Amino acid sequence: MALKRYTYYLLFFAAYIGALVIEKPVYSVNTVQACFSYMFTVIIHFGIFTLMLVASNSLLIPYLLAKNRFGLYFLGLIAVVLSYTILIGHYNGFIHGTLFHDEPIDTSSTFWENFVYGVCCSVITAMLYIIQKWADQQEQMKNSQINQLQTELKYLRSQINPHFLFNGLNTVYGYIDMGNRQARDMMVQFSDLLRYNLYEADVDLIELEKEIKYLKNYVALQKARSNDNVEVSLKINYQNGNVKVAPLIFMAFVENAFKYVSRGDSGRNEVSIVLNEEDGKIEFTCENSCDEETEAVTGGIGLNNAVRRLELLYRDRYKLNITKQENRYQVNLTLMP
Repeated sequence: MALKRYTYYLLFFAAYIGALVIEKPVYSVNTVQACFSYMFTVIIHFGIFTLMLVASNSLLIPYLLAKNRFGLYFLGLIAVVLSYTILIGHYNGFIHGTLFHDEPIDTSSTFWENFVYGVCCSVITAMLYIIQKWADQQEQMKNSQINQLQTELKYLRSQINPHFLFNGLNTVYGYIDMGNRQARDMMVQFSDLLRYNLYEADVDLIELEKEIKYLKNYVALQKARSNDNVEVSLKINYQNGNVKVAPLIFMAFVENAFKYVSRGDSGRNEVSIVLNEEDGKIEFTCENSCDEETEAVTGGIGLNNAVRRLELLYRDRYKLNITKQENRYQVNLTLMP
């Protein structure tokens, strides 16, 4: 990153030196006032040139070119370069004729030379932006492929003969007494969780309705395992169950909540989960009480992986806010359509 920044600085100063070469200033510096006047002229020249590139980099490229508004970008480019050319052509007369009342600096550049040079510098800046954006996309694609391969490897390692596993669960289920309804329900929920992980979650995106079913089963299983002094709340409201989401994208936060929820006799111990979907926009909140001495609650491999997946799959279409205040830990996640 530092090397990239220094490269931009070098290119900027090289372009500015090119602008001075184009102008070829000829001035007789033989007094202190003349020296000061000349230095002031160079500073103003530098400022005008800098404003042109700043306007291109900070306004035209991010707000027009990056959003594929090529017509407006072209018009804006012409306006910025034309303003630069006019200012470059008149700043000498203003400085020396109005401010210092001395001999103006002679330059050999013409209106069109300055205009063409301004266009060239702005276009080169845009090309550098496009090249950098392409390089970032290639790097992101490469990282995504690496992460996908690592995920597939972990997935393959986790598949310890799933058919044998499910057959074993069915056998255990058959031996559970018919009167022990809670144990049989927990076994079914656990079986559904495994089936979802092994057979349905191996995709980039999955229907929200399936993810919600998995979330309900997981919360029900954790609720059965939790102490009586832990209150568990799950509220779900959605309009379109076919909205696609990344599988298991909420689970790292939910698992973290159950792992670090306070379980003491004093105070209120709770896990609260809310998921709302409207017009494809998903609002997810997971909150739990926690002990003050808990430090690992804000980190961990699961949370880091979840944030990494959000960055790879949603990029600029998500907002994640994690806060820990006193004995409360809260995650707010918004997924944009």
